[in-house]
Amino acid sequence: FLVSLYKFMKERRTPIERIPHLGFKQINLWKIYKAVEKLGAYELVTGRRLWKNVYDELGGSPGSTSAATCTRRHYER
Repeated sequence: FLVSLYKFMKERRTPIERIPHLGFKQINLWKIYKAVEKLGAYELVTGRRLWKNVYDELGGSPGSTSAATCTRRHYER
């Protein structure tokens, strides 16, 4: 998965230079991908405002007020 992802991102000229962090923890790119897929893919997660659910699935801190926005931005990048 990661090899394909890195190749895809490089080909579109937006390479992943470092793994993003969310709440002082490195994001597992496979887990975030699977969590979004499980909830119905990007359009559905965004339309139904389920980004907080994705964040919770990743084991994020329950007290974070910007969790949904940060999770979405990291996924979009």
